[in-house]
Amino acid sequence: MGARFGAFLRNALKPFILLWLTCISSSLYAAPGTLFLTGTEQHIPLQPWVEYRQTPRDLTYEQLLESHEIWTAGSNRSDMNFGYTQDAVWLKLSISSSAQRDTLWHLHFPYSSLNRVDIYQEGAAVKTSGAVVPLSQRDLAHRDPAFSLRLAPGEQTTLYIRAESEGSLTLTNQIWSSPAFASFSVNSSALLALYCGMLLALASYNLLLFTVLRERSYLYYVCFVVSFGVGVLAFTGLGARYIWSDLGTWSGRLLPLGLCLAATVGTLFTCSFLNTRQHMPAGHRLLTGLILASLLLTLASLVLPVHWVILSMSVLGMIGAPLTFGCILLAVRFRVPGARIFLTAWACMIVGVVLLSLRNFGVIPSNLVTTYAMHVGSALEMLLLSFALADRFNTLKKQKEATQESLVHALKAHELELEDKVQQHTAELQIANTRLAAMAMQDPLTGLANRSALDTHMSQALRRSQRRRIPLAVMLVDLDGFKQINDQLGHETGDQVLCTIADRLRSIARETDFIARLGGDEFVLVAEDVGTPEQAHTLAERFLDTLSMTIDMGVQSVAVGASIGVSMTLSAELDVAQMLRQADMAMYKRKRSGRGGVSFYSQEQGIDQLA
Repeated sequence: MGARFGAFLRNALKPFILLWLTCISSSLYAAPGTLFLTGTEQHIPLQPWVEYRQTPRDLTYEQLLESHEIWTAGSNRSDMNFGYTQDAVWLKLSISSSAQRDTLWHLHFPYSSLNRVDIYQEGAAVKTSGAVVPLSQRDLAHRDPAFSLRLAPGEQTTLYIRAESEGSLTLTNQIWSSPAFASFSVNSSALLALYCGMLLALASYNLLLFTVLRERSYLYYVCFVVSFGVGVLAFTGLGARYIWSDLGTWSGRLLPLGLCLAATVGTLFTCSFLNTRQHMPAGHRLLTGLILASLLLTLASLVLPVHWVILSMSVLGMIGAPLTFGCILLAVRFRVPGARIFLTAWACMIVGVVLLSLRNFGVIPSNLVTTYAMHVGSALEMLLLSFALADRFNTLKKQKEATQESLVHALKAHELELEDKVQQHTAELQIANTRLAAMAMQDPLTGLANRSALDTHMSQALRRSQRRRIPLAVMLVDLDGFKQINDQLGHETGDQVLCTIADRLRSIARETDFIARLGGDEFVLVAEDVGTPEQAHTLAERFLDTLSMTIDMGVQSVAVGASIGVSMTLSAELDVAQMLRQADMAMYKRKRSGRGGVSFYSQEQGIDQLA
């Protein structure tokens, strides 16, 4: 029972399943509807209305009609760029006129490099256009493949369009009203003519500069502009329209020939402008390889199939562009004259070339930006390169003038060199004499002032004291117990003790105090601005306290005492020797007392011991 019910259910649902599958299939391959033209339209893109088939090139129109292969709707593609292919592409377009009068339309393919485009219409002769079709055989004398289509009121027709190309097969197509197409053709041709005129002006100007300056870079630039201009004329169709209209199939070779030659000369120009042989030898070798490859490709464009040459040219462009760009970046880093402007110029060109190459391979969509990217980039590049040449020439001129000026300066500098050396030698002698004088005034062991420095300072201090009416105190310090240390522990230890004593005296001396070593274990302190004997006594006691502190010698500690004799005076009759003698007398009086301390010299009482 269950098996019979299942069979019944399958039989009942089968028609619905088949209908559903048919609907899905028809939605995937549904043919576009007929394009109805009312006569008021100005411009209509045709991709939503066309169907296409990609077939071998030898398939004829009759064979196409007899075949039953499915057509694909153009609306299924993002654009109508089929990339590099040796196949032919057929387009099918149904058009109906609902206008009240006869109307003239123009079918336009805005890609001049299409080799051949044929339109088949029932009951009408085949119409032909394309880059390799002589101008006299084209349906319309236009730089792009373009065709006229006249429709009577209510007329409906189906067009079969066959296209092939040795380059990128881009079948972007549009239908224009006759007045709108005429306006578009005039405006676009004027812009392209302006572009080509700019190239001609730049080439002529720099050729004139080359004849005057004989600078090789200018010649390379002129050859680059001219060869690139040939490629642009072929790419835009202006050359086939106005210059080589009857070359036939050779017309299709001028595009790769011009662009490959431009790549060769442009790389030569880069090497010459940036002086790559000197600044970047490794990059120069790579660019030389790029020059050879471009030259071989230029020669190959004369004999090999155009399809392979254009394909190789696009690949070489995608390899050479970053290589050239990298060398220019190195030139900027090395501060080559004009390299920054050169970098900006080639950046514009490289962006245009890469966009065009990616568009030719079908990687990015074909649109106004990608189609004319090379035109815009090259226009900016040519202008900037001309500026770069001028900037480079000015920079090199300034460098030459600077070199000449530096030679003059070098001669003058050479004349002054002996004088400078004499002055330098004199200054060195003065410094040496100053150092010798300083060493002559310094105790070599402790770094304190010696007897000569002491005599000089005391003479000046006496005059200041007498002028300011402020007593001058001279303290003679003699170490107690130093001889035993020197005898028992050796002279090296004794020298260390003397250095430590000198450091301690420096640490507690006032900024205006002067410290000197007379010799042996005797030191002298000259203290100015000491108003009373009590102030001098306080200062001397500070020295005693500091000197009595033990001295750490590493293995053991030692201690020394001190006896200080002080002489104070305002008298103009005393000289340095007399004051030192008085201080010495006071110091020995203190020593004879058997213990360290401070003694003052008194003229009335002889020796007056205050502590």
